[in-house]
Order: sequence, then structure tokens, then C-alpha cells
Amino acid sequence: MVHKFRNIANMKVVGLLLLTGFSAVFASEQLWMELMSAQIVNADGDVANADKNIPQLATDLGLKTLVTLVKKAGLVDALSGTGPFTVFGPTDDAFSKLPKPFVDFLLKNVTVLADILKYHVANGKVLSKDLKNDELVPSLLGSDIRINIYKNGEIITASGRQVTLPDQEASNGVIHEVGGVLFPPPGTITSVVKKCPVFSTLLKAVGAAPGIAGTLDGKGPFTLFAPSDKAFAKIPEKCLDALLKNTTLLTKVLEYHVVPSTMYSAGLSCGDKLKTVEGGDVKVTKVFGRTWINRSRVTYADGTTTNGVIHVINRVLFPRCANDICGDAYADDDNDNKENADENIFKAFFSN
Repeated sequence: MVHKFRNIANMKVVGLLLLTGFSAVFASEQLWMELMSAQIVNADGDVANADKNIPQLATDLGLKTLVTLVKKAGLVDALSGTGPFTVFGPTDDAFSKLPKPFVDFLLKNVTVLADILKYHVANGKVLSKDLKNDELVPSLLGSDIRINIYKNGEIITASGRQVTLPDQEASNGVIHEVGGVLFPPPGTITSVVKKCPVFSTLLKAVGAAPGIAGTLDGKGPFTLFAPSDKAFAKIPEKCLDALLKNTTLLTKVLEYHVVPSTMYSAGLSCGDKLKTVEGGDVKVTKVFGRTWINRSRVTYADGTTTNGVIHVINRVLFPRCANDICGDAYADDDNDNKENADENIFKAFFSN
């Protein structure tokens, strides 16, 4: 509608220009006012939705699933209020990617549904230009939404979900469309490792290396490339036992999995080299929608925590100082379809 109004105004001016000639235009106050009006329309085009509140604007933007769930959760009146609010609104496609059993659970548990939706909303009106990297924005739920900005502002994420259409202004706030559903962080990186069942060996390793747990419990932010139990199972048993008994080497190996910044998948580019806490670099490769860290494939990405993000990987990463711990015996087949089970378990963990 905005573009249509702009086009009509511009066509009207162009027509007048053609009919009267340029000299007549600048001699006529009326025609000058027509030109000025068209320019004002263009300048004000970005606030053309200012007469619609957030639920109404979400409907116009085609966020049908979000609007349906907001109604189901009884939040329409709240989001129609004075505000102002900042809403990170998932697209219909984002909702469609959620596991169906989880969606069914939400529809039957309105309180949980309302909590997840509240995590998408913050008090105040914040435009994309005002967001800062690693800014923690308190949501209506109480948990912080972590903002990250990559590639000189070209990419913005909210708790790891990329903003696909920013700054859609409403009468009581602003909507930033996002390509994924946000989930409240279940705790620090260390607490997630303790609670999630696919990390039992990693938890054992962290327990055997005093200091690393404290690091991952700190303020951060950190990115943990977390080997699942199946990743550790690819290490020959005698090598793993030797590693777990060597505290100094184990600490270095674990630190090699930690990057001292928040690197969601949207901020990773093929060829990136990330400096780890251990001091060495890990290399990022992205091919056909999949991401590798060195020779390890990311099987589940963007698990948000209160102090960073976890990416699950299918191989343990070894820094150069650990090259002789297993040697060629560490080589293993990448084609392990059973790893999907780990992915589903971890996805379910972050969805609860």
C-alpha cells in the first residue's frame, strides 16, 4: 500500500511535469507543492504502518502462525496495548521447522506457549540501528535475548535467529521478522552440559579438568563446539582413557573447543579461522548447508545459553599439542547416520 501511494504521487508529479514543462513547474507554486508532497510521502513511507498495533501489523506481514499462537496464549490485548514493544517475530516457515510433537505440546500447554512467546518480546521500541553486538535485551519473560551483529551490520541475530526483515514499525512498537523461533536459554554452558543426556562423556571430561567448568560457567560470552557421546566413542578406548588421566593435556583439548566470543551459525563464513581459548585456531567450512569445524561436522547448531552458544559436533577436536595422543587410530568414518539421534535429543532439550 505504501509503494502504491508513493507511485501514484510520483506519477502525478511526472504527469504535471510533462504537461507544463520544467519552466512552468518552477514558476507555479501549486506544482512545486505537488513535488514537495511527493517527496514528503517518500520520506515518511517507513512509518506508514504507524496506525496499526503489533498484532495487526503482524497479520499484514503474513506472520499467520505467530498471530494464531498469540491469540491462543491470550496475549493479543497485551500486545495491542500502549507499549511500546520490540517483537522478534518468527515467520511461518520458522514455526513449520519445529518438531510436530513439540508444537502439539505447546498447543495443549498454554502457559508454556505464553512463556515462549513472551521471550520474543522486549519493552521499549528498539530499531535495528540501535542494537549492539552481544547486547542482552531483557524479554517480557525475564530471560535475556542476546543480540549479535556480524559482517559490519549486514547480519543481525536475536538469540541466534537471524533477522530477515527489520524495523517494521507499528503504532505501539516495532517488529523484526526472524527466521527461527527463539527459546529461553536453559542455563550456562556448563549447566547445559550437565543436564543434556548426549554429553555424559563431555561432562566426565569437564569434571576431570578443574578450571574448564569454571570458565564455561563465567560471564563469557563463549562458543562451545561440544562433542556428543558418539563423538567421544570414535576415539579408541585406550586413547580416551589416557586423555582423561592427563589433566594438562585434557584441559588443552577442552579449551580448543571453546571460542571466547558468541559465534552463531549465521555469523560463520566458509574459511573463517576462530581463535580458541587454547590459543590455536579452528577452521570453518560451509558446504551445501552443512558446517564443519576442522574435520568435525556440526550436527546441531545454535543452542543458546545464558553466556553464549553451543554447537554439537560429531568428532572431538585435537590441537597440535595432542597430535600423538591417538595418531592414525583416531581416523573414523564420517557417514554415521545414527548421529541424527543426538541431534533430535539436543533439539528436544532446547525446546523444553
